[in-house]
Amino acid sequence: MWIRPRGRTGLAEGLTAVRKAASMTQAELARRLGVNRSTVIDMEAGRNPALTRYADALALLGYDVVLVPRRAAVDVREPVDEQR
Repeated sequence: MWIRPRGRTGLAEGLTAVRKAASMTQAELARRLGVNRSTVIDMEAGRNPALTRYADALALLGYDVVLVPRRAAVDVREPVDEQR
């Protein structure tokens, strides 16, 4: 799944999507981040989160945030499965 977060709620919506794709609950993500579940709820709602918490949460779920100029072309490829 590729997500291109934009605007004020983009990262919040992206975090929710990748957490659900990882079959992880808000409580589990909170535990692994060392925060309360209410913090994850606030992050997913886009309520005044610390940007570093977003980066930590997305990295924990196996995602990176990439910032590029809006007019830039980005070529992204899925990683090659090394077990094949």
